[in-house]
Amino acid sequence: MMILLLLFFNLGLNAKIDSLEKTIHQNAQLSSITELNTCYFLAGKDSLGIELLKKYYERLGTYANASIALHLADDYLYTGDILKARSEYLKLTGRYPDSEFANDALERLYMIEKVRVDTTKFKSLGYSIFLYQSEQTEAALDSLKTLIKTRLGDYALYYLALTYIKLDDLAQTLSALDELNSLFPEHSIHNAILLQAEVYIDLDKIEEARTILEELIVRAPNSIYAVKARVLLEKLLPAVP
Repeated sequence: MMILLLLFFNLGLNAKIDSLEKTIHQNAQLSSITELNTCYFLAGKDSLGIELLKKYYERLGTYANASIALHLADDYLYTGDILKARSEYLKLTGRYPDSEFANDALERLYMIEKVRVDTTKFKSLGYSIFLYQSEQTEAALDSLKTLIKTRLGDYALYYLALTYIKLDDLAQTLSALDELNSLFPEHSIHNAILLQAEVYIDLDKIEEARTILEELIVRAPNSIYAVKARVLLEKLLPAVP
């Protein structure tokens, strides 16, 4: 039965790859390119995904270029090529410093600098992130949980929380974030703080959200995270009659 399921999955994946390749050949769009890149990785054709992104980089406009640059760096991260991933993240932050994708690249760079001495565990985290990004949520949860007690535990818990968000499980999301703050009180994953505030807002816990957003602004007043925190705080202000 398992072999049959795997066969049907591969047949479906190959058909999707063929369809996306034809679509891109006729009209290359960012969404189709990134989806095909993911499909290549799911099919174990990592090199084709990387070649695809390189082919269309700097051909679709500034926003698409920055997005493709991030996906390319992430591809190297997924395959465990830390040096190339680091190089591509640095290029992205240098070339598109004001892009929304530069923020993600900086986050990955902080992660690399922190743990690049432990390449084995880092490769495991890179693979876990791929599982999360490609919607393989159950596999992502299992993989990330094995990393909680390592030097990568803070990032593992952050991506664990993001995975629970995809499953629409806010209680488990908060549990993962609470564990992150408990085990790693000095962590610098500011996006995790923003994520926690957004979950509190969704749960109508406005005062809790306000408190952590104000603390984030004090902690990193000149950062992009503080800008996002201020935007969220403005949305929490009561409407003027």
